[in-house]
Amino acid sequence: MIAYLDESGAHGGPDDVFTVGGWVTWEHRWIRIEQVWNGLLGPRVFHMTDFENRKREFAAWPKDDRRRVKLVAALADCILGNEAFGTAHSIQLEPLKTIMCPADAHIHHVKRFAYGMLLVACLNDIMFMFRPPLRERVHVVCEELEGVEGFARRMFDWFQRHNDLEGRLRGISFRPKASARGLQAADMLAYEGYKHITNTMVKAEHRPVRKLFQALLAKERLAIAYALEPEIRNWQRLYTDLPPWPPQ
Repeated sequence: MIAYLDESGAHGGPDDVFTVGGWVTWEHRWIRIEQVWNGLLGPRVFHMTDFENRKREFAAWPKDDRRRVKLVAALADCILGNEAFGTAHSIQLEPLKTIMCPADAHIHHVKRFAYGMLLVACLNDIMFMFRPPLRERVHVVCEELEGVEGFARRMFDWFQRHNDLEGRLRGISFRPKASARGLQAADMLAYEGYKHITNTMVKAEHRPVRKLFQALLAKERLAIAYALEPEIRNWQRLYTDLPPWPPQ
């Protein structure tokens, strides 16, 4: 089995939310997903933020909103129709920095710390909520993200050891988004998780749940969680054994 994970958010500001999320399913299912996505997208690399904001490869395509909705619905249906299980975990960066990081912490180090924590949360969902069959080994593939890979590997190794999963998790690797449709599918879910928490939990104006996110939730194969200031303060009380700063 393969779990593809990506990140979204962390754009700056006091309401900044950072999300890690993605999908796990069998390798032969990923092959089917890739075939369908290739047919729908052609040579385009799917970045949800570019698609939403009509940038780069989607700058001029398509302008008709009905065609856009039809495309993104087909991409999502393909993932869910291939027995994928989704996970997305979000954290508000400003209270994380204030409560759990040194006063002079650089935002890049805060982001590295958050990535490692959110990665563990996603792994926990994959192994203990999705519960892959015992005979299956899960390989985790994340998008390349400068500055986080070393600490992410350490957190992955810690999760393996702590849960006695060395025989069940067969490693973690980092690849460019263009190299795998699975990473592009993870990008879609991470973006939707980020927007959902930002719009409904963080912003003063509580916006309605996005239609794509509603469709994903309706399949009941999605684990979503978030940590805002109250949850982060609980973490501070529970977890006193934090990594040296900055996390490497």
